[in-house]
Amino acid sequence: MENLEKILNQIKDNHRVKQRVAFEEPFWFSLLYLQHHFTYSLAPFQLEMLRLLKKPEYDFIAVMAFRESGKSTIMNLTNVLWSILGKPQKKFVIIVSKTQEQAKNHFLNIKAELENNETLKSDFGPFVENEDDMKRLSLELVYHGSKIMSVHIDQSIRGLKYGLHRPDLIICDDLEDTSVSNRKERDLLYNRFSKEIIPLGSGKTRVVILGNLLSENSLMMRLKDDIEKEKLIGIFRVYPLLDDYRNNLWQEKFKDLDAIKKLRTKLSTEAWVREYLLTFDDYFLEEMDDLKIDETNDQMISKWYHLKIAGLRNTYREKLKSDMPQKSLIYQMEKYVISAPNADSFIHPEKEELLHEVYQEYVEKEKKLIDELHQAFKRARRIRGLDQANKERTEIRLPPQDISSILTEEKHDPENMEKWDDDPEYTASEKLNEEISITQQKRKAKMERMKEAGYWDPERGNSVIY
Repeated sequence: MENLEKILNQIKDNHRVKQRVAFEEPFWFSLLYLQHHFTYSLAPFQLEMLRLLKKPEYDFIAVMAFRESGKSTIMNLTNVLWSILGKPQKKFVIIVSKTQEQAKNHFLNIKAELENNETLKSDFGPFVENEDDMKRLSLELVYHGSKIMSVHIDQSIRGLKYGLHRPDLIICDDLEDTSVSNRKERDLLYNRFSKEIIPLGSGKTRVVILGNLLSENSLMMRLKDDIEKEKLIGIFRVYPLLDDYRNNLWQEKFKDLDAIKKLRTKLSTEAWVREYLLTFDDYFLEEMDDLKIDETNDQMISKWYHLKIAGLRNTYREKLKSDMPQKSLIYQMEKYVISAPNADSFIHPEKEELLHEVYQEYVEKEKKLIDELHQAFKRARRIRGLDQANKERTEIRLPPQDISSILTEEKHDPENMEKWDDDPEYTASEKLNEEISITQQKRKAKMERMKEAGYWDPERGNSVIY
């Protein structure tokens, strides 16, 4: 780090060298002109993203990275500015976002650098803007003969041109989020991306798409599959916070396990696994010893067995994983093992294959844990039912006298003698128990009818596996 600072200061002292290295390298461009966006030292995976920008052969790049990884700062902001002012000399850049508000934010971030970054203006300016375009979230750099436009996905963009130039850099930043929930909506997005956004460019256009792991049939996962099956020529990179062996990809920001655990406590399990670990596998940072089991709480039971199943999967992960780890593009990334997310991350060997017995062993253990989970759910419902019956019994009893004193008084009341003689064994408390028993039987019969009809369990309020 000290050597880098020394070199950086030497470059800053020589104006011509500074311009030259920034023109040639997005790495130096970032450090010399956009260092205020990088609070922490660049992590190896961020260096690899900058390498992607430098290599012109990567004309279709899909990057899935964890939240707060800096992917938009590098692959969007830095990419746009360096591609116009640096060696690529792009003329028409389009940034596509999901919403108009996101499009506006991306546009204003770039505009702020061109207006307020004095070092950038001094070395690469002047940046004369066409004010007529400002209302349309577009910015024409007249001196450089280039244009930047920020649009949202539902906006009409077919056939866009700037003078003679078709878009030569298209950046798609978070085109989908969790609100795109069903397969039909995702199909529409994929088709729009394939049939309207990609055709905007020409043979020399670079397309960069940034996203996160949202679902098995999300746009990013489809692009990953298309690239793997060579339906699409490009490169797909995934950068989780922790690699396959829980090595931290950003040690400069998250210095130890405690820092990661602190981040983890702010998120739901689903958000943590999908948005930071970028996996469909259920493995978490919590230690099972720290989780207190509550045998009446379905959520806690589910989490407990989720962790046990996750531990089982981790045990067999190395032997049965279906994906090969992605190859590093720079030597700094060679120490990390990162597999792309896969909805079905385990191979399924046939009987004659070598790992069939290992896979069957895993399947049996997983099945046993799932059966235990179902039994735990049933036991929890049974306990809650008994608690409810006890509550009802308490509410029905007559205050303030004790039941036994009431029975004694009634038994020796001459007006009630005949009634008690006819049925000497049938006390008031027994009658109460019988009423409760009838109520429980009716409830049980109703539940059986509902289970046969395939309804949800109304006592739990969510799905139950019978």
